[in-house]
Amino acid sequence: MQENAVFTPTELFNACSVLFGNDVAVSANFLKYLKVPGLKAAYRKRAFETHPDRAATLSESPSNLEERFKEVTLAYERLSTFIESPWKYSLWNYPFHKTAKYNSAARTPRTYGWQDQRTPGNDYRHGGSYGLREHYWQGNLPKTKLFLGRYLYYSRIISMRSLIEAIVWQKRQRPTVGNIAVQWDWLTQDDIRSILSMRNPGEKFCECALRCGYLSSYQQSILLVRQQMLQPRIGNYFINQNIVTQQEMEYIADQLRVHNRKYWRT
Repeated sequence: MQENAVFTPTELFNACSVLFGNDVAVSANFLKYLKVPGLKAAYRKRAFETHPDRAATLSESPSNLEERFKEVTLAYERLSTFIESPWKYSLWNYPFHKTAKYNSAARTPRTYGWQDQRTPGNDYRHGGSYGLREHYWQGNLPKTKLFLGRYLYYSRIISMRSLIEAIVWQKRQRPTVGNIAVQWDWLTQDDIRSILSMRNPGEKFCECALRCGYLSSYQQSILLVRQQMLQPRIGNYFINQNIVTQQEMEYIADQLRVHNRKYWRT
């Protein structure tokens, strides 16, 4: 960390473009509202995209990735130094600046944690969620088995907002237990209406069907397993939203398997 350095506005703006991409309107106000969680989230993503160990996966030369990784690390160090001592800088009267130094034209623009650092009062919108601020995990990975969505969140790759949106998306896409039961001739449409009319507040459909004798415990278990099999993979949401690429998701899935093997008994 370059603790004693004081960087020029151009150096700081260049660092922002390296970490957050050239589609970001970098300005003094952007730096003013930049916070540690958003910076760490952006660095983690860029480091993941440029680490030399992933040369074979990305089909790029290790030397090229090494240079880009060094640039990403330098940008992170400069912005971290700025956040620690912003009073050393006179940026607020500095004119708008945007740089194209970082060559990421071949990559799909991403959504990073900087969106949480916008001026208070802005409307935070993404994927249908209105007024919901970003929140990035700041601790370590929990020492327990994790599903993919939670692993992405605890790895600081996605925000809590993105995780909630993905869960809602997955839930909306999966077939209902009642429809599956009708397809298998276990229930009729009249049965569905009766079960829904007798369901207690907060009671799930299967629980009510079991309580009222429309389904057995065995049928309930089979239906829930089938529903889970038919629902879309939650990882597809993050790929479709350009948060991660297909290759990155495969790498993350491998890392998740390694993590879960450590805690398979928990």
